[in-house]
Amino acid sequence: MNKSAYTIAVSGPSGSGKSTLTKQLRDKLVDAISFHFDDYASTNKYPDDFMEWLKKGADPKLVQNPDFDRDLYELVQGRPIKLPNHQMIRPEKYIIVEEPFGRGREGMADLIDFVVCIDIPLEVALARRILRGIQNAESPPTETLKNFEEYLSQYLIVVRDLYQAINSKVKAECDFIVSGLEPIDVITYKIIIELEQRNVR
Repeated sequence: MNKSAYTIAVSGPSGSGKSTLTKQLRDKLVDAISFHFDDYASTNKYPDDFMEWLKKGADPKLVQNPDFDRDLYELVQGRPIKLPNHQMIRPEKYIIVEEPFGRGREGMADLIDFVVCIDIPLEVALARRILRGIQNAESPPTETLKNFEEYLSQYLIVVRDLYQAINSKVKAECDFIVSGLEPIDVITYKIIIELEQRNVR
């Protein structure tokens, strides 16, 4: 595949700081754009039976998002795309992709050059996700509380184990592991140094 950009994927469980790190890398690398998996949440297709999916190993190839994949392909080829919110994005030298599954999903291995995995205790990631939800809550408190109750119930039943299984796969196949407990500036610096040592910059 002829590529006009170098693609860096940032992976990790919800609450690990993927979005923050993606934007920080974008700003520090200068000739870069960020591209977020969550912007395509409405077109994500997960297996219907999460428990069965987990039991069979939580294969990321069963997670599909053709719109996200198509737009990332276009960016890698050097063509501008329009996000689901209608914002136009033009390609740059670096594409920083927030992709929870690393190279694991179908077709990603051809599009992603470098995978960073954020390694973080799941209880810390969960606490951050809850705090973020509280700080950004727009619903009435009772509705927010109900949403958290539903999420935490699912978290105990299946979500925690899914995060663990998926992150183990990403860590085993990634290019660089960072600690999500370190300050974001430190993590960013370490990634940039790693890229320089690989003669990427």
